Amino acid sequence: MRRGFPRLLSLLLVTALLTGCWDYIEIEALEFVFGLGVDQVEPDYVVVVEMVKTSGGGQQVEVEPLVLATKGKSVSAAGRSLSNPAGLRAFWPHAYVFLMSEQVAREGIVPAVENIVRSRYIRSTVWVFITKDCTAEEVFKSKPPAANSVSEHLNAIALMQETISGFIPLQVWQLSQAFAAEGIAAILPTVKLVHEQGDLVPIVEGTAVFKGDRMVGWLDGHESDILCLLKGIIQRCYFVIDTKVGENEFFPITYELVGNRVEIKPQDKDGKLSVSIALDLHFSVEEMGRAPYSFRDEAFARSVQAQLATAFTHWIREFLSKTQQEYNADILGFGQLVRRKEPQVWRRLGENWDVHFRDLPVDLEVKCKVTMAGLSSEPLRVRE
Repeated sequence: MRRGFPRLLSLLLVTALLTGCWDYIEIEALEFVFGLGVDQVEPDYVVVVEMVKTSGGGQQVEVEPLVLATKGKSVSAAGRSLSNPAGLRAFWPHAYVFLMSEQVAREGIVPAVENIVRSRYIRSTVWVFITKDCTAEEVFKSKPPAANSVSEHLNAIALMQETISGFIPLQVWQLSQAFAAEGIAAILPTVKLVHEQGDLVPIVEGTAVFKGDRMVGWLDGHESDILCLLKGIIQRCYFVIDTKVGENEFFPITYELVGNRVEIKPQDKDGKLSVSIALDLHFSVEEMGRAPYSFRDEAFARSVQAQLATAFTHWIREFLSKTQQEYNADILGFGQLVRRKEPQVWRRLGENWDVHFRDLPVDLEVKCKVTMAGLSSEPLRVRE
């Protein structure tokens, strides 16, 4: 025991002397990349990044966004070259968002997004957006009202998907799966700039529709809400509908979606394929304005529910016409359902699915129910 003690002590001392970092990076030498964008692919890639440099400490810390753009023969080559004008090493793992311009989306996004999917430095949870009527550089140079950077602003919006309607957020890994899936077309949310008290502010609203990796058109915020309904996604959507009250009076009543159940089934009868959609929607009344009727009146409640069903049937028919006839893009995944539930039909029709999808008959049944009327079922009465 005594003989082994000096050896043990020597080993402990040597171990203590050998501790430390053999490979480290000073945080002061890093420029954190929060956002990445591609505005052009041909003839050279135009890559834009939003970097964030911090200074100070504690409560005195200051965050300063910096937007840089460069050209290169690839996304990774252009991104690496940005460290030269920045004078600091770009640190990519903290990136929140990836933007692509409409020009890139129209030409095909695979060359722009392939590096993001492959890169070991960028997380697969980065949010992906298409810019509408503006470039990625213009978005990054806009001024969000509360966030320190545009990337943080867009990240916050994407995380509030259940309370903000008008878009469906997607991350890199989800986009990669959508490209690989058979029988469904990809979609991406869109970013645009709006004027707010003299400044340009980025907002997320609408959907870019793809066939393959090329964008073929847009859905606005309302159409994106319909897309959410048909995909069974619950979001805090508000619908203002001119509702008939009495015999000839119409009042704008605001309804909030509080429940959504959808069932989509392919049907093959006598060699003719069709799809049936059964939609069950539940609503809460948020505002009635001057509408004089009470929701305790069962006849009035039934009339409102019938009007809601008529309105949503019309909107869904318009949505289906646009996606089938105008874009011919199966963003609801009818083909995916046929492939999974009717494999023999898919073997027969799958190779030419674009041809069959355009004229695919869709049977639609919409049921609406008003389940809540707020804290009062009675209209607000003012004594004369």
